[in-house]
Amino acid sequence: MNEILLIRLGAQASDVIDWLVWSRSEREIIASGTLAGAEALSQLQERAGGRPVIALVPAADLLFKTVALPGRGGRQALKALPYLLEEEVATDVESLHLVVLQQQGNQVQLLAVDHQRMQQWLAWLSAAGLTAERILPDVLALPLATTGWSAVALRDLWLFRTGAWSGMQVENSWLGPLLQGFDPPPVIVSYSPLPVDVPGEWQSAPAELPLHLLVAGALESRVTLLTGAYRRQPEWQRLLQPWRKVGLAVAVLAALWLGNQVLFLQQLQAEAKSVKAQTVTLYKQLFPGETKVINAKSQMTQHLKALDGKGATTSFVRQLMLLGPVFGQVPAVRPDLLRYDAARNEFRLQATAGSYQDFDRFRQLAGEQFTVQPGDMKSEGGKVQGTLVLRSKS
Repeated sequence: MNEILLIRLGAQASDVIDWLVWSRSEREIIASGTLAGAEALSQLQERAGGRPVIALVPAADLLFKTVALPGRGGRQALKALPYLLEEEVATDVESLHLVVLQQQGNQVQLLAVDHQRMQQWLAWLSAAGLTAERILPDVLALPLATTGWSAVALRDLWLFRTGAWSGMQVENSWLGPLLQGFDPPPVIVSYSPLPVDVPGEWQSAPAELPLHLLVAGALESRVTLLTGAYRRQPEWQRLLQPWRKVGLAVAVLAALWLGNQVLFLQQLQAEAKSVKAQTVTLYKQLFPGETKVINAKSQMTQHLKALDGKGATTSFVRQLMLLGPVFGQVPAVRPDLLRYDAARNEFRLQATAGSYQDFDRFRQLAGEQFTVQPGDMKSEGGKVQGTLVLRSKS
Protein backbone atom coordinates (compact mmCIF):
# COMPACT_ATOMS: atom_id res chain seq x y z
CA MET A 1 0.00 0.00 0.00
CA ASN A 2 0.95 3.65 -0.32
CA GLU A 3 0.84 4.26 3.45
CA ILE A 4 2.49 2.38 6.31
CA LEU A 5 2.25 2.39 10.10
CA LEU A 6 5.64 2.47 11.85
CA ILE A 7 5.74 1.54 15.56
CA ARG A 8 8.77 1.62 17.87
CA LEU A 9 8.22 -0.81 20.73
CA GLY A 10 9.95 -0.59 24.08
CA ALA A 11 11.80 -3.14 26.16
CA GLN A 12 9.22 -3.07 28.95
CA ALA A 13 5.43 -2.87 28.79
CA SER A 14 5.55 0.52 30.56
CA ASP A 15 7.98 2.10 28.06
CA VAL A 16 6.67 4.92 25.86
CA ILE A 17 5.81 3.74 22.33
CA ASP A 18 6.30 6.05 19.34
CA TRP A 19 4.24 5.64 16.16
CA LEU A 20 3.91 7.29 12.77
CA VAL A 21 1.72 6.91 9.66
CA TRP A 22 3.79 7.66 6.54
CA SER A 23 2.76 8.28 2.93
CA ARG A 24 5.28 6.82 0.49
CA SER A 25 4.02 8.76 -2.53
CA GLU A 26 3.77 12.13 -0.81
CA ARG A 27 6.81 11.43 1.43
CA GLU A 28 5.15 13.05 4.37
CA ILE A 29 3.79 12.23 7.81
CA ILE A 30 0.03 11.61 7.85
CA ALA A 31 -0.18 11.25 11.63
CA SER A 32 2.15 10.55 14.55
CA GLY A 33 2.17 10.33 18.31
CA THR A 34 3.17 8.41 21.42
CA LEU A 35 1.46 5.84 23.62
CA ALA A 36 1.92 5.40 27.35
CA GLY A 37 2.86 1.73 27.00
CA ALA A 38 2.09 -1.64 25.46
CA GLU A 39 -1.46 -1.76 26.88
CA ALA A 40 -2.34 1.29 24.76
CA LEU A 41 -1.29 -0.34 21.46
CA SER A 42 -4.92 -1.23 20.70
CA GLN A 43 -5.47 2.49 20.03
CA LEU A 44 -3.50 1.99 16.81
CA GLN A 45 -5.81 -0.70 15.42
CA GLU A 46 -7.93 1.81 13.54
CA ARG A 47 -4.79 3.68 12.43
CA ALA A 48 -3.47 0.45 10.95
CA GLY A 49 -6.58 -0.20 8.86
CA GLY A 50 -5.31 -2.00 5.78
CA ARG A 51 -1.87 -0.41 6.05
CA PRO A 52 1.26 -2.58 6.41
CA VAL A 53 2.76 -2.41 9.90
CA ILE A 54 6.52 -2.24 10.51
CA ALA A 55 7.77 -2.54 14.09
CA LEU A 56 11.11 -1.28 15.40
CA VAL A 57 12.59 -2.84 18.54
CA PRO A 58 15.26 -1.38 20.86
CA ALA A 59 18.89 -2.28 20.17
CA ALA A 60 19.50 -2.63 23.90
CA ASP A 61 17.70 -6.01 23.76
CA LEU A 62 19.72 -7.27 20.79
CA LEU A 63 23.22 -8.64 20.33
CA PHE A 64 25.10 -7.84 17.12
CA LYS A 65 28.07 -10.13 16.43
CA THR A 66 30.46 -11.12 13.67
CA VAL A 67 31.43 -14.78 13.83
CA ALA A 68 33.66 -17.00 11.72
CA LEU A 69 32.11 -20.27 10.60
CA PRO A 70 34.13 -23.45 10.74
CA GLY A 71 35.03 -25.32 7.55
CA ARG A 72 33.76 -23.93 4.28
CA GLY A 73 30.91 -22.02 5.85
CA GLY A 74 28.09 -23.96 4.18
CA ARG A 75 24.59 -24.69 5.42
CA GLN A 76 25.80 -27.35 7.83
CA ALA A 77 28.21 -24.85 9.37
CA LEU A 78 25.33 -22.40 9.93
CA LYS A 79 23.81 -24.92 12.34
CA ALA A 80 26.80 -24.33 14.61
CA LEU A 81 25.99 -20.60 15.05
CA PRO A 82 24.33 -20.92 18.48
CA TYR A 83 27.36 -22.68 19.91
CA LEU A 84 29.76 -20.08 18.53
CA LEU A 85 28.03 -17.58 20.83
CA GLU A 86 28.27 -19.63 24.02
CA GLU A 87 31.16 -17.58 25.36
CA GLU A 88 29.57 -14.28 24.29
CA VAL A 89 26.30 -14.48 26.21
CA ALA A 90 25.40 -15.16 29.81
CA THR A 91 22.38 -17.26 28.93
CA ASP A 92 21.58 -20.61 27.39
CA VAL A 93 22.13 -20.31 23.63
CA GLU A 94 19.05 -22.49 23.09
CA SER A 95 16.98 -19.60 24.43
CA LEU A 96 18.19 -17.28 21.67
CA HIS A 97 16.59 -16.51 18.31
CA LEU A 98 19.35 -15.96 15.75
CA VAL A 99 19.07 -13.94 12.55
CA VAL A 100 21.75 -13.98 9.85
CA LEU A 101 22.07 -10.41 8.57
CA GLN A 102 24.80 -11.07 6.00
CA GLN A 103 27.29 -13.79 5.09
CA GLN A 104 30.51 -13.31 3.11
CA GLY A 105 32.47 -16.52 2.90
CA ASN A 106 33.03 -17.74 6.45
CA GLN A 107 32.21 -14.37 8.01
CA VAL A 108 28.64 -14.03 9.27
CA GLN A 109 27.00 -10.87 10.56
CA LEU A 110 24.63 -12.10 13.24
CA LEU A 111 21.84 -10.75 15.40
CA ALA A 112 20.63 -12.54 18.54
CA VAL A 113 17.55 -11.88 20.68
CA ASP A 114 16.05 -13.82 23.55
CA HIS A 115 13.02 -15.90 22.52
CA GLN A 116 11.14 -14.61 25.56
CA ARG A 117 11.65 -11.00 24.49
CA MET A 118 10.66 -11.81 20.90
CA GLN A 119 7.48 -13.53 22.06
CA GLN A 120 6.71 -10.59 24.34
CA TRP A 121 6.79 -8.10 21.44
CA LEU A 122 4.63 -10.35 19.28
CA ALA A 123 2.17 -10.84 22.17
CA TRP A 124 1.79 -7.06 22.59
CA LEU A 125 1.00 -6.64 18.90
CA SER A 126 -1.35 -9.62 18.82
CA ALA A 127 -3.29 -8.42 21.88
CA ALA A 128 -3.78 -5.07 20.11
CA GLY A 129 -5.02 -6.76 16.91
CA LEU A 130 -1.90 -5.75 14.96
CA THR A 131 0.28 -7.90 12.69
CA ALA A 132 3.78 -6.70 11.83
CA GLU A 133 4.94 -7.21 8.26
CA ARG A 134 8.52 -6.83 9.48
CA ILE A 135 10.30 -6.35 12.81
CA LEU A 136 13.79 -4.85 12.76
CA PRO A 137 16.28 -3.16 15.10
CA ASP A 138 15.71 0.57 15.45
CA VAL A 139 19.40 1.36 14.94
CA LEU A 140 19.52 -0.39 11.55
CA ALA A 141 16.88 2.05 10.32
CA LEU A 142 19.28 4.97 10.87
CA PRO A 143 21.14 6.28 7.80
CA LEU A 144 24.47 4.53 7.21
CA ALA A 145 27.22 7.12 7.60
CA THR A 146 29.87 7.35 4.88
CA THR A 147 32.48 7.64 7.61
CA GLY A 148 31.99 6.76 11.26
CA TRP A 149 28.62 6.45 12.99
CA SER A 150 25.17 8.02 12.60
CA ALA A 151 23.10 9.01 15.64
CA VAL A 152 19.79 10.46 16.78
CA ALA A 153 18.44 11.32 20.23
CA LEU A 154 15.13 9.85 21.38
CA ARG A 155 14.02 11.33 24.70
CA ASP A 156 16.64 10.15 27.27
CA LEU A 157 18.35 7.78 24.80
CA TRP A 158 20.85 8.01 21.96
CA LEU A 159 20.59 5.55 19.06
CA PHE A 160 23.83 4.84 17.15
CA ARG A 161 24.36 2.96 13.91
CA THR A 162 28.00 1.91 14.09
CA GLY A 163 28.12 -0.08 10.85
CA ALA A 164 26.07 -1.70 8.10
CA TRP A 165 25.00 -4.50 10.47
CA SER A 166 25.61 -3.09 13.95
CA GLY A 167 24.48 -0.43 16.36
CA MET A 168 23.74 0.34 19.99
CA GLN A 169 21.47 2.23 22.34
CA VAL A 170 22.91 4.42 25.12
CA GLU A 171 21.24 6.31 27.95
CA ASN A 172 22.16 10.00 28.20
CA SER A 173 23.83 9.51 31.57
CA TRP A 174 26.19 6.85 30.12
CA LEU A 175 27.00 8.63 26.87
CA GLY A 176 30.17 10.37 28.09
CA PRO A 177 31.73 7.37 29.91
CA LEU A 178 30.98 5.07 26.96
CA LEU A 179 32.55 7.28 24.29
CA GLN A 180 35.52 8.04 26.55
CA GLY A 181 36.62 4.44 26.05
CA PHE A 182 37.13 4.76 22.29
CA ASP A 183 40.61 5.58 20.99
CA PRO A 184 40.63 7.24 18.54
CA PRO A 185 37.28 8.97 19.24
CA PRO A 186 34.59 7.99 16.73
CA VAL A 187 33.29 10.32 14.03
CA ILE A 188 29.56 10.74 14.74
CA VAL A 189 27.05 12.29 12.30
CA SER A 190 24.18 13.50 14.48
CA TYR A 191 20.63 14.21 13.29
CA SER A 192 19.83 15.76 16.68
CA PRO A 193 21.35 18.79 18.44
CA LEU A 194 24.91 17.95 19.50
CA PRO A 195 25.46 17.00 23.15
CA VAL A 196 27.72 19.21 25.26
CA ASP A 197 31.10 18.10 26.64
CA VAL A 198 30.86 14.57 25.24
CA PRO A 199 33.86 12.81 23.61
CA GLY A 200 33.83 12.10 19.90
CA GLU A 201 34.17 14.01 16.64
CA TRP A 202 30.56 15.13 16.32
CA GLN A 203 29.23 16.46 13.00
CA SER A 204 25.85 18.12 12.53
CA ALA A 205 23.36 16.81 9.98
CA PRO A 206 19.96 18.39 9.23
CA ALA A 207 17.86 17.89 12.35
CA GLU A 208 15.11 15.27 12.02
CA LEU A 209 12.34 13.96 14.22
CA PRO A 210 13.54 10.48 15.26
CA LEU A 211 10.71 8.47 13.67
CA HIS A 212 10.75 10.67 10.56
CA LEU A 213 14.41 9.76 10.18
CA LEU A 214 13.84 6.06 10.92
CA VAL A 215 10.90 5.49 8.59
CA ALA A 216 12.96 5.93 5.42
CA GLY A 217 15.57 3.43 6.62
CA ALA A 218 12.91 0.97 7.78
CA LEU A 219 11.32 0.98 4.32
CA GLU A 220 14.65 0.50 2.53
CA SER A 221 15.94 -2.22 4.86
CA ARG A 222 15.18 -5.88 4.18
CA VAL A 223 16.23 -6.94 7.69
CA THR A 224 13.57 -8.68 9.74
CA LEU A 225 13.51 -10.69 12.96
CA LEU A 226 10.54 -12.65 11.60
CA THR A 227 12.59 -15.63 10.49
CA GLY A 228 12.61 -19.30 11.43
CA ALA A 229 9.84 -20.07 13.91
CA TYR A 230 8.63 -16.45 13.62
CA ARG A 231 8.39 -16.33 9.82
CA ARG A 232 5.23 -14.62 8.57
CA GLN A 233 2.63 -16.68 6.81
CA PRO A 234 3.22 -16.47 3.02
CA GLU A 235 0.90 -14.10 1.16
CA TRP A 236 -0.75 -16.89 -0.84
CA GLN A 237 -1.67 -18.70 2.37
CA ARG A 238 -3.13 -15.51 3.83
CA LEU A 239 -5.22 -14.94 0.69
CA LEU A 240 -6.50 -18.50 0.88
CA GLN A 241 -7.50 -18.06 4.52
CA PRO A 242 -11.14 -17.06 3.74
CA TRP A 243 -11.55 -20.32 1.79
CA ARG A 244 -10.44 -22.57 4.61
CA LYS A 245 -14.01 -23.34 5.62
CA VAL A 246 -14.87 -24.42 2.11
CA GLY A 247 -11.78 -26.62 2.01
CA LEU A 248 -12.72 -28.08 5.38
CA ALA A 249 -16.22 -28.87 4.10
CA VAL A 250 -14.78 -30.74 1.11
CA ALA A 251 -12.42 -32.67 3.39
CA VAL A 252 -15.29 -33.56 5.72
CA LEU A 253 -17.36 -34.81 2.79
CA ALA A 254 -14.52 -37.07 1.64
CA ALA A 255 -14.07 -38.40 5.16
CA LEU A 256 -17.82 -39.04 5.41
CA TRP A 257 -17.81 -41.11 2.23
CA LEU A 258 -14.85 -43.14 3.43
CA GLY A 259 -15.63 -43.53 7.11
CA ASN A 260 -19.35 -42.83 7.38
CA GLN A 261 -18.69 -40.84 10.54
CA VAL A 262 -21.59 -38.88 11.98
CA LEU A 263 -19.42 -36.11 13.41
CA PHE A 264 -17.98 -35.31 9.99
CA LEU A 265 -21.46 -35.18 8.50
CA GLN A 266 -22.60 -32.60 11.09
CA GLN A 267 -19.59 -30.39 10.37
CA LEU A 268 -20.20 -30.62 6.63
CA GLN A 269 -23.86 -29.67 7.01
CA ALA A 270 -22.92 -26.65 9.15
CA GLU A 271 -20.36 -25.46 6.60
CA ALA A 272 -22.66 -26.03 3.65
CA LYS A 273 -25.49 -24.17 5.38
CA SER A 274 -23.27 -21.17 6.07
CA VAL A 275 -21.96 -20.96 2.48
CA LYS A 276 -25.43 -21.47 1.00
CA ALA A 277 -26.94 -18.76 3.24
CA GLN A 278 -24.32 -16.22 2.07
CA THR A 279 -24.87 -17.15 -1.58
CA VAL A 280 -28.66 -16.96 -1.33
CA THR A 281 -28.48 -13.57 0.44
CA LEU A 282 -26.39 -12.08 -2.38
CA TYR A 283 -28.59 -13.69 -5.08
CA LYS A 284 -31.79 -12.20 -3.57
CA GLN A 285 -30.13 -8.79 -3.40
CA LEU A 286 -29.47 -9.00 -7.14
CA PHE A 287 -32.82 -10.54 -8.16
CA PRO A 288 -35.38 -9.33 -5.57
CA GLY A 289 -38.27 -10.58 -7.70
CA GLU A 290 -37.27 -14.23 -7.15
CA THR A 291 -38.31 -15.70 -3.83
CA LYS A 292 -37.36 -19.34 -4.50
CA VAL A 293 -33.63 -20.04 -4.72
CA ILE A 294 -32.78 -23.73 -5.13
CA ASN A 295 -29.35 -23.59 -6.79
CA ALA A 296 -27.96 -20.04 -6.97
CA LYS A 297 -25.11 -20.94 -9.35
CA SER A 298 -27.41 -22.76 -11.79
CA GLN A 299 -30.01 -20.00 -11.70
CA MET A 300 -27.33 -17.35 -12.29
CA THR A 301 -26.14 -19.32 -15.35
CA GLN A 302 -29.71 -19.34 -16.71
CA HIS A 303 -29.86 -15.55 -16.30
CA LEU A 304 -26.64 -15.20 -18.28
CA LYS A 305 -27.99 -17.34 -21.13
CA ALA A 306 -31.28 -15.46 -21.19
CA LEU A 307 -29.51 -12.09 -21.26
CA ASP A 308 -26.89 -13.01 -23.84
CA GLY A 309 -26.49 -10.20 -26.37
CA LYS A 310 -28.68 -7.69 -24.54
CA GLY A 311 -26.15 -4.91 -24.29
CA ALA A 312 -26.06 -3.09 -20.96
CA THR A 313 -27.84 -5.90 -19.14
CA THR A 314 -25.22 -8.40 -20.27
CA SER A 315 -22.50 -6.00 -19.12
CA PHE A 316 -24.20 -5.80 -15.70
CA VAL A 317 -24.23 -9.54 -15.24
CA ARG A 318 -20.69 -10.03 -16.47
CA GLN A 319 -19.41 -7.34 -14.12
CA LEU A 320 -21.42 -8.93 -11.35
CA MET A 321 -19.70 -12.27 -11.96
CA LEU A 322 -16.39 -10.49 -11.30
CA LEU A 323 -17.68 -8.91 -8.11
CA GLY A 324 -19.31 -12.05 -6.68
CA PRO A 325 -16.06 -13.88 -5.70
CA VAL A 326 -14.91 -10.83 -3.72
CA PHE A 327 -17.87 -11.26 -1.37
CA GLY A 328 -16.88 -14.91 -1.00
CA GLN A 329 -13.35 -13.92 0.07
CA VAL A 330 -14.56 -11.27 2.55
CA PRO A 331 -17.70 -12.85 4.08
CA ALA A 332 -17.72 -10.25 6.86
CA VAL A 333 -18.89 -7.65 4.29
CA ARG A 334 -22.62 -8.18 3.73
CA PRO A 335 -24.42 -6.20 0.99
CA ASP A 336 -27.46 -4.18 2.04
CA LEU A 337 -28.12 -2.60 -1.36
CA LEU A 338 -26.46 -3.03 -4.78
CA ARG A 339 -27.37 -0.71 -7.69
CA TYR A 340 -25.96 -0.72 -11.21
CA ASP A 341 -25.61 2.39 -13.40
CA ALA A 342 -25.46 1.14 -17.00
CA ALA A 343 -24.49 4.54 -18.40
CA ARG A 344 -21.45 4.76 -16.13
CA ASN A 345 -20.85 0.99 -16.03
CA GLU A 346 -20.53 1.08 -12.24
CA PHE A 347 -22.01 -0.47 -9.11
CA ARG A 348 -23.06 1.49 -6.03
CA LEU A 349 -22.81 -0.77 -3.00
CA GLN A 350 -24.18 -0.18 0.48
CA ALA A 351 -22.89 -2.79 2.90
CA THR A 352 -22.36 -3.67 6.55
CA ALA A 353 -19.12 -5.12 7.93
CA GLY A 354 -17.62 -6.04 11.27
CA SER A 355 -14.82 -3.44 11.07
CA TYR A 356 -13.08 -0.85 8.90
CA GLN A 357 -10.41 -3.48 8.18
CA ASP A 358 -13.04 -5.67 6.49
CA PHE A 359 -13.94 -2.78 4.16
CA ASP A 360 -10.24 -2.15 3.41
CA ARG A 361 -9.76 -5.85 2.59
CA PHE A 362 -12.82 -5.79 0.29
CA ARG A 363 -11.50 -2.65 -1.45
CA GLN A 364 -8.10 -4.23 -2.07
CA LEU A 365 -9.54 -7.38 -3.64
CA ALA A 366 -12.19 -5.55 -5.67
CA GLY A 367 -9.47 -3.17 -6.88
CA GLU A 368 -8.06 -5.92 -9.09
CA GLN A 369 -11.09 -5.67 -11.41
CA PHE A 370 -12.69 -2.32 -10.47
CA THR A 371 -11.77 1.24 -9.71
CA VAL A 372 -13.04 1.57 -6.15
CA GLN A 373 -14.19 4.93 -4.77
CA PRO A 374 -15.05 4.90 -1.02
CA GLY A 375 -18.06 6.84 0.19
CA ASP A 376 -19.47 7.65 3.62
CA MET A 377 -18.71 5.21 6.42
CA LYS A 378 -19.91 5.15 10.00
CA SER A 379 -19.60 2.87 13.00
CA GLU A 380 -22.76 2.04 14.88
CA GLY A 381 -23.68 -0.75 17.28
CA GLY A 382 -20.33 -2.53 16.85
CA LYS A 383 -20.78 -2.65 13.05
CA VAL A 384 -19.47 -0.45 10.24
CA GLN A 385 -21.83 0.71 7.50
CA GLY A 386 -20.43 2.20 4.34
CA THR A 387 -20.83 2.96 0.65
CA LEU A 388 -18.53 2.02 -2.21
CA VAL A 389 -18.67 2.94 -5.90
CA LEU A 390 -17.07 0.28 -8.13
CA ARG A 391 -16.38 1.21 -11.74
CA SER A 392 -15.32 -1.50 -14.16
CA LYS A 393 -11.77 -1.27 -15.52
CA SER A 394 -12.73 -3.16 -18.68
